[in-house]
Amino acid sequence: FTSAPIQVNWVGGLFANAVRIILREMAVAADILTGYYTDHEPGSTFVAQAAGAVVGYVNGCFDNRRYGLVMFWIIVPCALFKAVVRKTVFKKEFWTMINGMARNWHRLLLWRKQSFHSHEGHIHIGVAETARGHGVGARLVQNFLAAAQASGVEQITVSVHSANIPARGFFEHLGFALAKSYPMVMVRGGRMERHESLYYVKHL
Repeated sequence: FTSAPIQVNWVGGLFANAVRIILREMAVAADILTGYYTDHEPGSTFVAQAAGAVVGYVNGCFDNRRYGLVMFWIIVPCALFKAVVRKTVFKKEFWTMINGMARNWHRLLLWRKQSFHSHEGHIHIGVAETARGHGVGARLVQNFLAAAQASGVEQITVSVHSANIPARGFFEHLGFALAKSYPMVMVRGGRMERHESLYYVKHL
C-alpha cells in the first residue's frame, strides 16, 4: 500500500454506501460531502492504493475558517440549486436527509464554532473492508497529520458517532483525545437512530 497527496474528483465507491441510504441523487450528495476537498483543497487528500485500485482515502482540511466560508457561500448554495434543477427536492430521501440534519443542530453549532478558527483542521477517512487490518488507515492519517503540522496547523479534529466502536479505538490509538460529546440523529435505511457524536481532538 502506498499513500500520496493527489487531486481527485470523486472517490465514489468508498462514500457511496453511506450516502446512497440517505440520498439516491449521488451528484448532489457528492457536492456537499466532498466538494470542498476535491475542488478547493485537493492537496489535503491522501489515498492508499493496492494493485492500482484505491483502497483508502483521507479527506481533510487545514483551515476550518476557509472551509466554513466556502461551504456556506459556494458549495451548499450550488448543491441546493442542482437539487432543484434535478428535481431531487421532490424525493422523500432528500427531505429525510434535511430532517436528519435539522435534528443534529448540536453538531451544526459546533461546526459553526469551528469555522472561525483558521489554525484548526479536520479529517475524514475511509478504508475498504478488504484493506482493513493492514495499517492502511494509520498510514493515511499519519501522512495527513505530518502535512498539517508542516502547514502550521495546531490541531486536528474528527467526529465519530458513539456506536462506531472500531473508529473510536482507531483514533484513540493514534493519539486523538475525546473532548466533547453531543446528541445526534443518524439516518440509516430511512430510519432515524439516536447516538452521541463524539468530538476528538489531536494537538500537533
